[in-house]
Amino acid sequence: MRDTLYNKTLTRVALPAATRTANAAVNGTSVDLGVFGNDFRTVMFVVQTGTVTDGSWVFTLQESYDNSAWTAVPATRVQGSLPTVVAANDDTVLEFGYVPSDRQYVRVVVTSTGSTTGAAIGAVALCSEASSVPVARA
Repeated sequence: MRDTLYNKTLTRVALPAATRTANAAVNGTSVDLGVFGNDFRTVMFVVQTGTVTDGSWVFTLQESYDNSAWTAVPATRVQGSLPTVVAANDDTVLEFGYVPSDRQYVRVVVTSTGSTTGAAIGAVALCSEASSVPVARA
């Protein structure tokens, strides 16, 4: 059997897709890097937008040992650029990576300003480089 991308990655919801209108920070869904005993060593986040009518939507990353106390991820462990979504980003896919440290959990945070009607935004985490291949799924 070929060693395929399916055998090497596991996709998790990082930010449920929704139309967001509030000017506030929204914490994404916690991504457990040890889920099903996989111990993932790298993550790529994929952000997908729908209609973006107004506002600016800034993405950041946080990590945690215990899924409770969160700290900002240092820029040295972010691959690519953390995106800022604006009206020009209608129907766009944006991506950036995360190199884990000794923390088990990571999440995206999106903070909006200048929004009245908002933006449709969601994100998934593609977890890879597990401790064993194929990755465990359940």
